[in-house]
Amino acid sequence: MKFKHQEDIRLTQYLNKFLDDMPLDEPSSTLTDRVMRSLHAPENSFPPKASKAPRRKEWMNSIVAIAATVVLIQSGIISKIMNLDSEVTQLTTYIQKLSQFLQF
Repeated sequence: MKFKHQEDIRLTQYLNKFLDDMPLDEPSSTLTDRVMRSLHAPENSFPPKASKAPRRKEWMNSIVAIAATVVLIQSGIISKIMNLDSEVTQLTTYIQKLSQFLQF
């Protein structure tokens, strides 16, 4: 049990370092205007539909998914995840948060 906890801590530290080392994208030049317009828009109006995500964003999400898969395979966690539901739930939540963080 203690080994699992240490392994979880190491994985979390590795993923946090990976996120810290990732380059930050600059926001769109129209971001401020769109936010201000949405704040002043009536509540019953619908926000304008966003255009398709740029290819760069799709590539970045793919790279993160591949890196996470490689880390899981190399650390042997995949076999443990397949056997323990609680680990699957915890990892799924972490990946969802990571994915949401990358979308902004």
